[in-house]
Amino acid sequence: MSRHLHATSRRVLSGAAGAGLLTAALVVPALTGAATSAVGATPATASTCDLGNGVQHVINIVFDNVHFFRDNPNVPSDLEQMPHLLSFLESNGTVYSNTHTPMIAHTADDSLSIYTGLYGDRHGQPLTNSFNTYNPDGSTDPATSFTYWTSPIIDTKTSPPLPNPVDKAPSMTYSDTVPASGAPDRTPPAPWVPFTRAGCSVGDFSTANMVLENAAGDVPTVFGAGSPEAAQTAADPDRFKGVEVAQYVGEAVHCAQNATICASSSRAVTDSLPDEPGGYHGFQALFGAKYVAPAIGGGPNTTHNGYQVTDANGNLVDLDGNTLQEPFTHAPGFPGFSPTASQSLAVLADMQEAGIPVTYGYISDTHDKKSGATGCTSPGNALGPGDACYVAALRDYDRAFSTWLQRLAADGITPANTEFVIGAEENDQFAGANVGRATQPTPAGCDGVTTPCHYTASQDGELAANIKGLLSTTASAGTQYDVDPQGASIYVHGQPAADDPRVRQMERDTAAMTSSLTYSGVPNEKIVKYQAGALEQRVLHMQTNDRLRTPTYSIFPMPDYFFGTTGPNVAFNNGFAYDHGYYSPNIDITWAGIVGPGAAVNGVDGPGPAEGNESHDPSSTHTVPEASTRGTWIEEADLRPTLLHLVGLHDDYQTDGQVITQALSAPSATLRQTAELGALYRQINSSVGALATDTLIANSKALASGSGADDSAYTTEQDALLALADHRDQVAARMKATLARAAAGTAPGHGELQSELAQGKALLKQAAQLAAHT
Repeated sequence: MSRHLHATSRRVLSGAAGAGLLTAALVVPALTGAATSAVGATPATASTCDLGNGVQHVINIVFDNVHFFRDNPNVPSDLEQMPHLLSFLESNGTVYSNTHTPMIAHTADDSLSIYTGLYGDRHGQPLTNSFNTYNPDGSTDPATSFTYWTSPIIDTKTSPPLPNPVDKAPSMTYSDTVPASGAPDRTPPAPWVPFTRAGCSVGDFSTANMVLENAAGDVPTVFGAGSPEAAQTAADPDRFKGVEVAQYVGEAVHCAQNATICASSSRAVTDSLPDEPGGYHGFQALFGAKYVAPAIGGGPNTTHNGYQVTDANGNLVDLDGNTLQEPFTHAPGFPGFSPTASQSLAVLADMQEAGIPVTYGYISDTHDKKSGATGCTSPGNALGPGDACYVAALRDYDRAFSTWLQRLAADGITPANTEFVIGAEENDQFAGANVGRATQPTPAGCDGVTTPCHYTASQDGELAANIKGLLSTTASAGTQYDVDPQGASIYVHGQPAADDPRVRQMERDTAAMTSSLTYSGVPNEKIVKYQAGALEQRVLHMQTNDRLRTPTYSIFPMPDYFFGTTGPNVAFNNGFAYDHGYYSPNIDITWAGIVGPGAAVNGVDGPGPAEGNESHDPSSTHTVPEASTRGTWIEEADLRPTLLHLVGLHDDYQTDGQVITQALSAPSATLRQTAELGALYRQINSSVGALATDTLIANSKALASGSGADDSAYTTEQDALLALADHRDQVAARMKATLARAAAGTAPGHGELQSELAQGKALLKQAAQLAAHT
C-alpha cells in the first residue's frame, strides 16, 4: 500500500485449482468493439465535446500498487484475481506489462507523470509522497506532495498543515527544461486543459492534485481566503478536518466553457490557471462532494438504467448501494483517498452519465486489512499474497468491475467510442516470506484461492530500519540531518555542498550499514543497495528548480527495508509489507492497459503474470534493464501523449514522454520511422533505463569510496558524470522534440535521425564504461 500520511487516506493530511478459477475470465460481450448498440440510454455527452478518431468518452483509472505480476509464484496476481478487468483489457486492447515508473517510484510522482507526461524534475514532485524544504537556519520542514494543482507548499510540521512560511514556491513547480532551471514561480500545465478547450468537461475522483487534497491548505486556494468554505474549515477544531474532507476534498469537475454542469451550480468557481501556456480564461470548476454530488446525482433515490446513483438524501452511493461517507466523522461525501473499486467506479459512472465525457479516477490497493475484514491469515495490518482477506478483497474488486462494465454497456460507453487507459502507478515489493527466501508461508505451495497462505509475525511486514540508530556508532553520529523516508532522501542541515566532508562521510557510513534481521537469509546483509548523490539525482530527474527542496543525497535500500528515525536498529513492522520508492525491478516495472478507437489489440505486450521478476527474484538481485528484456519498454510519462494522440489533441508544452507507436493499431509512417529512436530515447532518459542504471551503479560505488584523506575515486567519477549528464540532457532534448514532430506527422531528415541515434548509442556506451571502471 502507499505510505499513508493520514489515517483516513493515502495522503489527506488534516496451484492448479486456483488457476482454473481464474481462467474462467469472462469477456464482456456488450463492451467489445462490435457492440455499439447497447441497451439503455446514451449519456448526455456535451454536444460541444470535440474529440478525434470517433472518440466520445475518455476514462483514465490509476490503481495504487495493484499487480499484474505474481508476488508469490503459486498465488495468482492481483489482476489474475480480477478476471473481468483483465479479460476486458486483453480482449479489447493491450496490457503493457513492461511499463516503467519514474524515480522515486511512488503515488504522487508516478500519478503526476501519468497525468502530465513529465518527469518529477519538471512537474516538481519527484520525491513523493512528501519532501522537505530548507529553512534559513539550515534545518528543514516536511511538506506533502499532495496539494491542489496551484496550491503553495503545504508544511506538515504544523497541525493542521498550512502554507510553508519560508519557501514561497508553488508545491508543483514547473520547469520548461532539463536540468530544471528558472525561478520556481510557475505551476505545470494542467492535464484537463486540452479537453476543456475542446469543449469536454473533465471529472476527477481521488486523483492526485487535480482535486483538493487537504482542507486547511487547499480550500483557501480555490474558494478564496475570505470564502464561507475557508471560514468553515478554519473554524473546525478537528485537526484532520473530517467534515471538510467529506464536503470539499477529493472530487472535482473542470468544466468546458459554458458547460451546463457548472453554469447551473450555485457554487462554481473560477478555474484559475495563471501559468497555463496560451492563457486559460472563462473556465469554471466544481470542487468537493457538497457541490459535485448534486450536479451529477440528480436528487434523492436517483437511478440510471436500473443502477442506483443516490440514496434517499441525495448522497452518492457506491456500486453496492452504500452511501459514500468520510470514514471517521461519517459525514456523507468523499470517502477518503483509499477508495475501493466499488466507490471509485460508481462515481466515474455517475459523472459519465451526467454528461462529463472525460473522467479520471484512482483506486486503492488490497494489500492491507479493509474495514470489516474477517478471517485474515496475516498477523498484522499488512496482508501477504494469498491471505484470505486479500483474496476476498480482490473478489470484491472483480465483482465491482463486472458491474461497472455492464453499467457502461447500458450507457452505450464501449471500446468503439471510448478510450480507456487503466494501469497501476507502482508495483511495490512484498517484504516478507516467499518462495525462494529463507522462510515461506504455510502450507507449502499455498495458492490463496483454494488454500489460504498463513504468515507469522516475523514473515509478513517491512524491516523497519532506524537510520539514526544504525549511524550512532559511526563517524556520522554527530551530523545533523532529516530524512524523508520515501527512498530515503537525506537532508543534511545547513544545505552543504555535495563534496562537503560531512556529506561524504555520511555517504560512506550509510553505504556500510548492515542488518542481521533479513528475509533473504544473507547474514549481515547490506541494507543500502544504491545511493544517488546530488549530481546523480539530477540524472534520475529528481532535481527541481526549487533548490530549497533538493535533498543532499538519496538512498535506495534493499526493498525489504523502510527507513525511520526511532525504535530498534532493525525490527519487523507488520503495519506495512509493500515497499515503494526504491530502485528495483520489483517496484519500477508496472503495467498499463489501453483500449479504444485506434488502440492496438494485442492481448499482453510483455511477460505474463507468472513471468515477472519478484516471483523468481524476491530479493531483487537484478537491475531494471536486466528484468525488462521482453515487450515494449514503456514509460509512465508516455501514457499522456499517447492518450492525447488517440483522441486527436495535443499539449501546449514539450512532454518527456512520447507517443507509443506499438500502442496504435495503425501508426503513421513517421512514427514507424522513428521507432528505433524512441526506444533509444527511453534508455538514455528513463530514470531506470540503461544510462540511469549504469550511472547509479557508478555513483553508488563512488559515494562509498575513499576517506577524508583521499577522495580521488569520487572526484574522478563526478567529473565524468557531470560531462555525461550535460551531454545526456542535450541529446534527450533533441530526441524528444524529434519524436514529438514525428507524432505530428513531420519526418526527421536522414542525417538528423542518424546523428541522434549515434549520439544516444555513444551515451549508453559511456555510461556502461563509467559503471565498469568506477
